[in-house]
Amino acid sequence: MKLRHLPLLAALLASPAVQASDDFPKQPVRIVVPHQAGSTTETFGRMLTPEMSTLLGKPIVIEARAGAAGTIGARDVAISKPDGYTGLMNASIQVMYPGIFKVLHFDPMKDFTPVGVFGFAPMVAVVRTQSAITSFKDLLETARAKPGTLTFASGGLGSLPHLVGELVNLRTGTRISHVPYNGTGQALTDVMGGHVDVLYASVASAIPLIKGGKLRALAVTSASRIDLLPDVPTIAESGIADFDVTSWYGYWVPRGTPPQVVAKLNQAMRDASAMEPVRKRLAGEGIIPSRMTADEFAAFAAAENVKWLDVMKQANVQPN
Repeated sequence: MKLRHLPLLAALLASPAVQASDDFPKQPVRIVVPHQAGSTTETFGRMLTPEMSTLLGKPIVIEARAGAAGTIGARDVAISKPDGYTGLMNASIQVMYPGIFKVLHFDPMKDFTPVGVFGFAPMVAVVRTQSAITSFKDLLETARAKPGTLTFASGGLGSLPHLVGELVNLRTGTRISHVPYNGTGQALTDVMGGHVDVLYASVASAIPLIKGGKLRALAVTSASRIDLLPDVPTIAESGIADFDVTSWYGYWVPRGTPPQVVAKLNQAMRDASAMEPVRKRLAGEGIIPSRMTADEFAAFAAAENVKWLDVMKQANVQPN
């Protein structure tokens, strides 16, 4: 290194931004969940945050900030100070917002820096136990024989469960009509009551009802069968080759957050995911831990954005 560059290097190392990132965190970290308290997203985050807090040496405070499908809380984080002390924990709907809303007061892709993934969660297609539909193959055959007569529910327009149903339609040429709900709870109730034929739901939310005999599991959306439902086939086994979709829950910070801070937060996520108590906790809910770096998550989120916006366009899902 040439001597004339040494003063510049010394100045950079002494800058407040570098010093602040080196000793991060010096205070509690706040993570905003843009959905109601007790939501699946919050539940996922709480499976890692106690261990992350221990690793970081400071408390992690989760704050529910619900409204407008998560966009109110997401915007609050987007305009927060980019120092790592405020972050966003959101489901994969984060990268789908441009296809859901005509007007957004933030850019879900450009106004955030991806940190990592809290976990991946396969979904399961379920019907009420009294349904005449006994398998996913049966569902597709019925849909082909009676176009437009079957319905599928999801917890919200533009949510991943909604788009899974649309992707099934696109891949099979069937026409199973979507019935959106404001949350999975009422959707589960109406499927059990026979008001809607099928629901694509997270395994965590559906498995108590499956085990309790109130819902019948037809197929899981992941590439492989899952340990919690070993006898339930995959959609790929049931007539749609290479079908592989899992819901995922990510962590973002405002754009401009120092890379060293992002790396430290990501490392805490990955190290926490590798801890045996956390692994058991995740496995008990059918969650697959993530080992993605921040850069890998950024590439993955960008690919998911392109993929699902294309599905929405093909399915003629119109933004509100």
